[in-house]
Amino acid sequence: MTVGKIGGFVLTCCRTNVDRWGSHAHIMEGYHACRKGKGHLGQAMMRYLRLCTGAWAVACLGIAMAPASGQTNDPVIADITVKGNKNLNQESIVTSSGLRVGATINQAALDDAKRRLIQTNLFGANRVDDIDNAVRITATVDSAGAHVTIEVEENDVVKGINITGSGPVPAKVIRDLMQTKEGFVLNLGTLSRDAMAIQEYYSSKGYMAIVSSDLAMPDGILEVPIIVAKVDEVKITGLHKTKPRVVTREMRLKKGEYYNAEVFRKDYYRIFNTDLFADISPAIVPKSPGLVDITLNVEEKRSGNVAVFIGYSSRNSLVGGAEIVENNLMGRGQGVSLRWDTGGLANRNSLEVGFTEPWLDSKHTSLSASVYDKTVYRFARSIYSTSGVSDGTGNDYYEVRTGAQATLSRPFGEAYRGSVGLRFDDVKLPALELNPNDAAALQKGPLMAASVRMTHNTRDLDLDPATGGFEVYSLDIGRADLKPILASGSQVGLVTGVVNFQKLQVDARRYISLQGPRKDAKDRRTTVALRLAGGTTSGTAPFFEQFFVGGAETLRGYYEDRFWGKHMMLASAELRAPLAPSLTGVIFVDAADAWGGPYSGVRFSDFVQHTGFSPEFGFGFGLRVVTPIGPIRIDQGFGREGARTHFSIGHVF
Repeated sequence: MTVGKIGGFVLTCCRTNVDRWGSHAHIMEGYHACRKGKGHLGQAMMRYLRLCTGAWAVACLGIAMAPASGQTNDPVIADITVKGNKNLNQESIVTSSGLRVGATINQAALDDAKRRLIQTNLFGANRVDDIDNAVRITATVDSAGAHVTIEVEENDVVKGINITGSGPVPAKVIRDLMQTKEGFVLNLGTLSRDAMAIQEYYSSKGYMAIVSSDLAMPDGILEVPIIVAKVDEVKITGLHKTKPRVVTREMRLKKGEYYNAEVFRKDYYRIFNTDLFADISPAIVPKSPGLVDITLNVEEKRSGNVAVFIGYSSRNSLVGGAEIVENNLMGRGQGVSLRWDTGGLANRNSLEVGFTEPWLDSKHTSLSASVYDKTVYRFARSIYSTSGVSDGTGNDYYEVRTGAQATLSRPFGEAYRGSVGLRFDDVKLPALELNPNDAAALQKGPLMAASVRMTHNTRDLDLDPATGGFEVYSLDIGRADLKPILASGSQVGLVTGVVNFQKLQVDARRYISLQGPRKDAKDRRTTVALRLAGGTTSGTAPFFEQFFVGGAETLRGYYEDRFWGKHMMLASAELRAPLAPSLTGVIFVDAADAWGGPYSGVRFSDFVQHTGFSPEFGFGFGLRVVTPIGPIRIDQGFGREGARTHFSIGHVF
């Protein structure tokens, strides 16, 4: 617990964890230190607390412990008279004093009675400079005994309560929190507790607020002024390339907005999710009553990359190429990419150019577009259905896609984002040596598809989430003009001509940190990651637009694209545990299937398909390695058809 002061009376505020940008209570201490001046009731409350808990009370107790000098027989109280009370009845005042008729009396007892009455906090609110005389107790002694007189100056009755400056919290909510009520004599102790309750309520909602010391009660109306901190300045330090607006446009907290720790936490992660910064160190600095400054000390990532590569995989054999990527073009947060591949099973060149604008307008509309002439390798090995072993030339399936796509998206509310897209592909396939039944999968032709998507994203970090969730709901509506690759007489069940199809997909993911939420973006947590996805197709889709399951991205332990069909189901679970600063270990289990549709009878090698739902299971372990060129994923999967080692980029989901 941390103690601060408001206008001289003590308040206790709860320490609230606001992650790496500091303790909320610690910030509040600095905030309280900015307060100056004392209000009428603020001074009265301060003086009462001093009288009740400080040296004066100790002195009174000291008197009570010693007998009066020269007195051996104390007189007995004959009667007690109360003066000055207006709304408090005499009996309650006498009871609170501890005095009673028939008891003995001395100076120590009188002092103790005065202390008791002052501690009720019902007297002296209008006597700022001389609160100790708000209660005066005297006694006169005659033959009948001691006649005690209690003279009080009681506080005014609260005729009304006026809450001002409550800001983001409705005044009615504040009034309901208060134990001070209309129609009762003002109690300074209750008012002090009300002030603490108000401050703690704001703190629980993420705000920084204090009850001003300018408390007053003119004409019986209790004025309760509240000061809620607002953002005065947002400062960004450490920028060399990035424009400041690229950072500030991601923030909901602007100059003049009420500071809120939860809103700022989301701003912090939103900035990190731009993937432009290696580190962000925030500081919240109170500068004057009601104002705070936000400073973000950032460390920029290297945004540009030029790579020349050569590699081998079971999908595309030996390939080489080059890639140029810039994720922060001219410091504006725009992304451009150029990739060239050559070789592979198709022995051809591929080229793809992409552009991303994350802030097309003030509504955070984003645009992504690409044009390409690329080769897509669909399976992890040659597919043959006529004779024993492929010769490596006539049975290698791949797709040559020439086209373009563009997507516009815009956020809705805090976590939702909608998008619309359009894609055009002209797809060509090689003339494979397949039997007539399996050759039904050999199609070519132009394809146009429109897509509508809605995402719900509550992840803390998009690239490496530890808490939150991510859901995608998508609908693709497509139209294709299909033509055969081979002479039509050599294919059985061939789908050609103009076909229309619709694909509906749902993908839901959850992330559960076993060690609680992150304190900052670099804080690593042992995490359980869960995924459930499904899809279905209506109409007639080309073979190359089916759902494909198997391999590094879906069902580990099986060949790439091992199963296909018009329906798809996928469930995955991972346990991710940090092993070193740049190394994460993973244990996983997958269950998936794709089935049904006009191509379910097609058989490539021993890739036997089925028409009904029959899920396959895979399990295994892996590593995630953070490298200067990006995160590398290595998984060893085991399934019904054997074991497979998978290499890819980033997390599966």
